[in-house]
Amino acid sequence: MAWRIGVDTGGTFTDVVAVDEASGKRYVRKTSSTPDDPSRAFTQGIVELLDEVGVDATDVSFISHGTTVATNAILESRYARLGLIVTRGYREMLEVGRQTVPGDFGDITWWLKPPRVVPLELVREAGGRLDFCGEELASLDEEAVRAAARDFKAMGLQAIAVSFLHSYRNPAHEQRARELIIEEHPGCFVSVSSDVIREYREYERTLSTCLNTGLMPLVTTYLNNLRARLSDEEIEARLYVMKSSGGIIHAAEMAPQPIAAVLSGPAAGIVTACYYGKAAGYPNLITIDIGGTSTDICLIDQGTPHMLTEGRIDIYNIKAPMIDMHTVGAGGGSIAWLSAGRSLRVGPQSAGAQPGPVCYGRGGKAPALTDAHIVLGRVSPYLLGGTIALDPAAARRAIDEHIATPLGISVEDAAMGILDLATNNVAQGINVVSVKRGRDPRDYALMAFGGAGGLNACLVAESLGIRTIVSPPSPGVTSAEGLLSTNVRSDRVITDVQREDALDVARLIREYQNIHAQIVGDLAREGFTGSDTVITGFADMRYAGQAYEVRVPVTVLDATLTDAAVRNAIKAFHRAHDDRFGYEYEGRHPVEIVNVGATGFGLFPPLVIAQEQRKDCSWIGARKDLRRGVFRAVGEVELPVYERSLAPIGVGIAGPCIVEQYDATLVVEPGWRAVLDKTGQIILTHQHQEA
Repeated sequence: MAWRIGVDTGGTFTDVVAVDEASGKRYVRKTSSTPDDPSRAFTQGIVELLDEVGVDATDVSFISHGTTVATNAILESRYARLGLIVTRGYREMLEVGRQTVPGDFGDITWWLKPPRVVPLELVREAGGRLDFCGEELASLDEEAVRAAARDFKAMGLQAIAVSFLHSYRNPAHEQRARELIIEEHPGCFVSVSSDVIREYREYERTLSTCLNTGLMPLVTTYLNNLRARLSDEEIEARLYVMKSSGGIIHAAEMAPQPIAAVLSGPAAGIVTACYYGKAAGYPNLITIDIGGTSTDICLIDQGTPHMLTEGRIDIYNIKAPMIDMHTVGAGGGSIAWLSAGRSLRVGPQSAGAQPGPVCYGRGGKAPALTDAHIVLGRVSPYLLGGTIALDPAAARRAIDEHIATPLGISVEDAAMGILDLATNNVAQGINVVSVKRGRDPRDYALMAFGGAGGLNACLVAESLGIRTIVSPPSPGVTSAEGLLSTNVRSDRVITDVQREDALDVARLIREYQNIHAQIVGDLAREGFTGSDTVITGFADMRYAGQAYEVRVPVTVLDATLTDAAVRNAIKAFHRAHDDRFGYEYEGRHPVEIVNVGATGFGLFPPLVIAQEQRKDCSWIGARKDLRRGVFRAVGEVELPVYERSLAPIGVGIAGPCIVEQYDATLVVEPGWRAVLDKTGQIILTHQHQEA
């Protein structure tokens, strides 16, 4: 018997999912996170679940981890203090940055440039120069590199980044600089830009390299702690880490490139959504992953999310492959407050895990979204099957004191207003990934997960006219489950800007061959060869004069790129541009190929979805409670609460009602109907829209 385990570390809880590879049976465990040392909760959750299920540690063959360690370090500026070595004349690269500023044009009068990852006094220059084709114009000034390394060592810096001009075309100078730094400063963490990303745009490449370097000490220590704790528990399974791209990588391979894991946890949830969406017959999805602090939103077309080559984390634009997600400050811990004493607001401030919403009884004073849910009867006075008690009376007092009394309204009306604002915040976020990109949200099903996803799903769907909602089997641990259904992934790319009317196809073919060989090597190090691998090609293109690119697939047969494949990809670019932006210039304006690359997958045996087998059960038999509930459409009602594990297959139940399980709560609003399918998913449809 072999078991796979996925562990997703969140701010409040660490989620663990174990799957029996033979039967597909899943087991779930949530344990309180340990922010001071996340590795403690990681190991504790695994051990508790193995003990509960009765599985021996030697039966675990695979552990995959989604972590927020890198993300939180960036958000909180807790990355290591580091030095930077650049090409002579480019010392102010991070200072100059880009000319764009956030917000409207009028905001420029007060906008302040954020602090640089590496302050100017820690940037050193080295002579040596490559042209834009990678040809050496001047040899590397090795003594300048050595002097910089000695200087940084004397200052106590343990991390050094290197970013030389045009090194994406030729990494020789950077590789030599790394050798020199290690000679002068043994044990120092060194990261060079040509290892982090082989693409042009010096600022983004340098910034990403600096962040990667600053994260290396922290992430290396964290991963070492994980391996040590697993060894102490005699768990010898191979440890993988989720990347922002939705693939996983062995922990030892992740340590030198922590920037690849900045969206580790949320990406895993999207993998699960694709998996279950296809199983339920809904490959076109809009997902909302609502946690304690924020909501991550993603649009999925035909079972595949859109990928980005560059994303934004807090104030930083990061060059790394990542799933296209939009985040809004709306979660179960989002605080309700009054602006100017009269205008109700929800978020973006959050109560977080400590102290959390008032109903948690951990010292919180400001009412949060979860407090509104419990006042309206949508949340039971406990969490995790009764292991954590909640305090509805405290939540009611907080909403009354801070919202209801100042506004002169009832507590119920105040709580409903909090729900309305949170719903609007999430709906606006969905519009960003759908309407603003030419997609009608009504053409998609809504998949809601995360600890609070099911509480808000119907209200969000109604506000956007979405007709169908999908609730996966374990919504509260969806990200942890996604860690089990993905594959090892390697992405390689290189910049080579060429116009279609002057293509050097032979050079593109050589570059692709090198990239393909590198990916084969990456996957081989992970233990995948031959039929266990899939490698696909792509190219980033634009119309000449544009500043940013569109990625299109390139058909590659037998690892060989051909002239015909390149020409067909250019034709595909016109269609992709029209689909993305609503216009194209085929035959009227030349296309530029900017990057060529490939993505490789090391394929694990696919997990089976255990089919639900339930006999002689009914919704009446699944009912566990009846309590007061308040809904805008019907007012105060007696609200039935059902246990999801006892629900019948294929039998509908009309709202209003509550469907509870260990890890999440699903609110079925008035006018909605819920049905459990054979894959264990609940499908909700609006009753007047069924016909």
